[in-house]
Amino acid sequence: MWVTVAAVALGLTAFTPPADAVPDRLTLDMYVLPVNAKVPTLSELQRHGVTNLESSLKKQKVQAEPGRIAGPSAALLRDLGMAGIPAQTHSVQGATYPDPPRSITNKECQKKLNNSLFYVKSRFAMCGALQFLQVWGKNGRPVGESSFALMVRGTIPDARDRTVHFDYNFSNFSATGNTKTSGLIVNTEVTQKVLVSQAKKRESGLIPPKKSFNALRAVPNYTHNVIFDAGQGTKPDDLIIMAYVPYVSVKYPPEYVAGTNPGPQRVTFAGMNWDAASYLPNSRTADPKKRGGASFAYKVALPYSSTQGAPEKAVADHLKLAHTQPSKTKPPNPHKSVPGFDPDHPLHRLYRDKSRYRANRRTAVSACVKYWGKDYATSEPARPRECDEYPFASTYEGAAQSSKEPSAPKNNYSALPIPKAQNKAGGSILALFYDKNRILDGRDAKGQEIDAYLMAIK
Repeated sequence: MWVTVAAVALGLTAFTPPADAVPDRLTLDMYVLPVNAKVPTLSELQRHGVTNLESSLKKQKVQAEPGRIAGPSAALLRDLGMAGIPAQTHSVQGATYPDPPRSITNKECQKKLNNSLFYVKSRFAMCGALQFLQVWGKNGRPVGESSFALMVRGTIPDARDRTVHFDYNFSNFSATGNTKTSGLIVNTEVTQKVLVSQAKKRESGLIPPKKSFNALRAVPNYTHNVIFDAGQGTKPDDLIIMAYVPYVSVKYPPEYVAGTNPGPQRVTFAGMNWDAASYLPNSRTADPKKRGGASFAYKVALPYSSTQGAPEKAVADHLKLAHTQPSKTKPPNPHKSVPGFDPDHPLHRLYRDKSRYRANRRTAVSACVKYWGKDYATSEPARPRECDEYPFASTYEGAAQSSKEPSAPKNNYSALPIPKAQNKAGGSILALFYDKNRILDGRDAKGQEIDAYLMAIK
């Protein structure tokens, strides 16, 4: 325990208690809540006791959904006892794809978190937060209450800069009744686990230092920056992967008996990729250390719109049919279940293996010819068509997957002639999605996942 001794000479005769006097028993319990959970008042604690609080906390437990992390970051974070997140989508307008957001506010984060451990706005902006409640007791009765919250926002503000920023904001400080928050020490630590051990990171700014509750209330904001220069990663995409997990622990004043203390608590976590892939933006710079960029390794979803007038509507309708009514698609397969619509069965971008890409296209076109005739593209002169396929030819799950991976199910795809202009609009959106989200070739030479993404039909 840390001990602070304060001696004050009062010039008074010391009081000697009776021999049978029993000193007050001072206790302190701490509880962790979602950032939006209601904190009970001291009077509520005194009326209903801590038992009701513990029951309420079980219902408000912070949740994290598995399977949303892409690539090796998932294994790194599993090693740290973590799970994943909901996939996010960004609305498409016209045959284009917008720039993903690269900032997030505290207010926005708090609104979106609910009972989740973290919220991902895009592959370039995420956050997490927790509340910490302390109940101060005397002789078995609550006599004081204090609380604070910590929010951590991770952002990659500049597409041409490899720096990842983590902003720490302590807030919602409250203390009522009999407390000793000056002796309540809050310690923030960060686990940073790098997959490429020889890669050297550069850091700037400050992780929140070990401070008392009162000192943090006076200086509540900190920023920690992390960057890896290009040229240190694994081939072929110069990839560096790191897990970033901030923890908070609280040490009690020495005169208080520790009751409930949950120990170090994960406030959030982030899996990050730094790459210099030749097929993604910023691959050529005057300073080779600044090539490429960074992203959070999460499975974001590409949205296609099936609304009337959307330029990619025919593509969206085809994908929806393949997902929801596969028995109505070609080629026939009674067990068809196309991937891409749930985090356990995502899509993986195919870039380097050009022969596999061509095989995907040949297989899909052969199905269009077989079921709609050799003239499928021109049989409606007023509306020229192209053979659309799902999963896309630019994925490892494309039409020829079973010929490349014997364990993959056969005919687990859908081919359909659709209007040429609509097919090209869908392809344009897909290409922009790949670039703007820094979606990497999804598998390594051993077939292990490197990156992944999902689909959403609106």
